[in-house]
Amino acid sequence: MKITPEIKNELKQIMWDYSVSDDVLCDVFEGKTATFSLNKEKLYARLLLSVKWYKLLSFIGVNGLKEMLTDDVIHLIRIKDMREKFIYARDTLYGIS
Repeated sequence: MKITPEIKNELKQIMWDYSVSDDVLCDVFEGKTATFSLNKEKLYARLLLSVKWYKLLSFIGVNGLKEMLTDDVIHLIRIKDMREKFIYARDTLYGIS
């Protein structure tokens, strides 16, 4: 998934507690690299939990959300209710009843 200025701005806001440069953050988001404590899946999980659904949808679209909502990403969400909501959202996006 390609990074847009809107996504880059959101990443900077939600990753305030990580000491990572903007370039590294963008590379992690695009799956080009990982750090000791941050990978694409962790970044996706944090985006899902931190950014409002419709805002994410406007930035990355349906296909971007489908890419984000993998089992590996959903597994990183610790709150059971939130995990279940993202599973439901993924199933809805894929047309699974």
